Amino acid sequence: MYYYGFSLFAINHRYRFVETIFRLKMHSFTLIVLICVSIFLVFECVLCKSDLYDILGVRKTATQKEIKQAYKKLAKEWHPDKTDDPEATEKFTKINEAYETLGDPEKRSEYDNFGYTSSNARQPNRPQQRGFHGFEPFEGFFSSQGFGFNFNFNQGGSGSPDSVIERHIINMRTYQTTILPNSLNKPCVIYAFSDFCFNCMRIEGIVEKFITELKAIGLCAAAFHAGQSQDLTSHLRISSVPSIVGVVNDRVSFFKGQVNLPALHDFTRGLFPTNFITKVHDVNIESWLGGWPADNKVRAVFFSPRQDMSAAFLAPAFFYKDNLAIGYVYTKSDDVTNILLKFNVNKHRETLLLFNEDSKSPVATISMQHLTRSTLDEVIEGNKFLSLPRLSSQKFFDELCPDEMKIKSRKLCVVLITKKSVPPSDDLHGYRQFSQNSRLSGHERIRFTYMYEDTQAEFVKSLMAKGRQELRSAALKVAILWRVEKYQLKYDWLETGWEGSQMADCGAALERRLNVLLTSDTVMPYKIVPPELYNEHGLGLLTRIGYKLLSWGDKILDLLRMFDGTTWVTLALSLLFVCSMGYFMHKIATYEVIQVESTLPQKTRPRPPSRTFDAKTMKLYELDARTYEELVSEADTGLTVVLLVDKDTKDDLVRQFTTIVHPYSRYSALTFAFMQLEYNIKWYRTLLETSVGNTKSLDKINIKNCIGTVLALNGYRKYYYIYSAKSGRQFIRKRNNLSQALGLDDLDEKSDDEFFFVDEVLDGLALWLDKIFDGSIKRVRIKAWPMMTDDR
Repeated sequence: MYYYGFSLFAINHRYRFVETIFRLKMHSFTLIVLICVSIFLVFECVLCKSDLYDILGVRKTATQKEIKQAYKKLAKEWHPDKTDDPEATEKFTKINEAYETLGDPEKRSEYDNFGYTSSNARQPNRPQQRGFHGFEPFEGFFSSQGFGFNFNFNQGGSGSPDSVIERHIINMRTYQTTILPNSLNKPCVIYAFSDFCFNCMRIEGIVEKFITELKAIGLCAAAFHAGQSQDLTSHLRISSVPSIVGVVNDRVSFFKGQVNLPALHDFTRGLFPTNFITKVHDVNIESWLGGWPADNKVRAVFFSPRQDMSAAFLAPAFFYKDNLAIGYVYTKSDDVTNILLKFNVNKHRETLLLFNEDSKSPVATISMQHLTRSTLDEVIEGNKFLSLPRLSSQKFFDELCPDEMKIKSRKLCVVLITKKSVPPSDDLHGYRQFSQNSRLSGHERIRFTYMYEDTQAEFVKSLMAKGRQELRSAALKVAILWRVEKYQLKYDWLETGWEGSQMADCGAALERRLNVLLTSDTVMPYKIVPPELYNEHGLGLLTRIGYKLLSWGDKILDLLRMFDGTTWVTLALSLLFVCSMGYFMHKIATYEVIQVESTLPQKTRPRPPSRTFDAKTMKLYELDARTYEELVSEADTGLTVVLLVDKDTKDDLVRQFTTIVHPYSRYSALTFAFMQLEYNIKWYRTLLETSVGNTKSLDKINIKNCIGTVLALNGYRKYYYIYSAKSGRQFIRKRNNLSQALGLDDLDEKSDDEFFFVDEVLDGLALWLDKIFDGSIKRVRIKAWPMMTDDR
């Protein structure tokens, strides 16, 4: 009864249900468009979030003290009660949010690695778990989603939100926006896992301990669920779980072998390139410490009783590789005794020495049983530049000369402009001494630097465009820079310049000028948008291309290693089949081309022009064996008008011929030439004999009877017209006898001297050409043109 009632209810409401579905489908397209637009706007909003370090105006390597000072300064400036700026409330909120995240070391570390802030709390990258009602022990094992249940084996490590693996979950966006860009200075190890992975459960404890160790030494560690982040799984080319990969310099390396801590430590050390570490010993220590003028870097020497440099040293060394030249001393080696004695280093402890221009004594020393990353960062951050650094890249310029908008707190960058091509002079040495001994050398708002004019030519040229003073020939130019914004620079020139022989006067003038700028609101007169500095430490073009090709090669090899033997056999057979079919089809196509070409007319050549390019001069060619194909046998459709001459009459007849045919040279289908009978009489005789079907022999043909004859040859269609200077014209007009019309009956007779007046031979040529165009001249057709040989 219940079933019957339910059936009647379904029948009665079928029409209403179908109508509802139809209406939903009508609006489905609009709904999809709205959803896509909403997702796009949300995504854009996320991407447009400001960087927290930029909000506080500090570097990413800033200490907690610097972050706190920046927060207090900005909070006082943008407090809504102390300013009337309409955007004050919004900026004050952002400043508080930035300090709330960056002021907490744990939240700051999470933000650096994954981009999460205190206001954007990270949620687990998996479906929400909801256990059965009243069954708390099974809540981490069973979870419901939709109308089914999910059995969570090893979901996010232990499955607890507080687990080490869970706290380092990433997705594709985090990988592309944070991990990949940071891999240029901070390698990252990524762990991939999935559900129902018993090997993942087995190595879970090892991986969590390994991640904790990586975080302690300042390296990046991350994890993701291979099933839930399939785009990241595909991008990293992960084919099985568990998998561990390392990312450094945009390159991905795969861990292979048994998962244990020693193997993972070796894998981590192998991620770092080896070309940025120098093994220092007694022999090379002096030359290595004295190499700072070339690379503009502070010398950092790590001492350790371990033979290989540990990852705890490699991590900070790689992070500061743009500022430091890294050296490593194995303290138990026999060839480092003098180094240990000279710098009083305990060979049983870990030690770091930092050297600037003075290689005799370190500018900073730290020695402990185990050096921590925080200690190393603190020491290096305070001494990562030379006492007089060179503006050798845009990165150095941004760090040494930061922007400051307020005039009362502006930061000044004093730049001495010299040349790299000139050997180090007293001027630069004196300027370095002044920067170290001046009363303003330690001022927090002043930085003394220098740059090479020939290396940073574009930047120096933009400075020179305004306000350059006429200095003494021996004086170097000194610019005082104030970066108002990142792309706005104000500056002034030191009027005296800098000269080593007058260091006291130049130094005093510079100090006076700097004191005025620091203590007053004096406006700097010149302003430019500075171009980006050339990176003097960058790799050459060919080197970069080589590294890029190697990177592509590694990616291709890694992709090829993913295929098994069966795939390779199938691929080889497929390629063999495709190549065989291609070869077979090529043969068939070649045979068809030959068959088609045999039915096509012969190939033709473009007809040579009858005039010069400016149309002022007519071109006249000589018909012989060299030009025969171009003018006759393979010539394109049209007529080649040929005058027959001999050596004696050539000059006079050619001159007359040119005068007569010059008006016709404007037609592109006409080409004009002459032929000397002494060398080509055989060809002319063969042509005439072929024209009468070889019924008459002309072995005794007389050249004199042929002088003045004109042939109009159509090489493409195999016919010609003939103009005979003797009796051929009347037969061509009145008779059908071709032999008589061509004048063949009297060609072997002796020439009548009275007939051959050169001035009268071509009198009827113009009329004959007109009749050709009228179609009133009979064509002489042949089957093929005779061969022409050079009988000279």
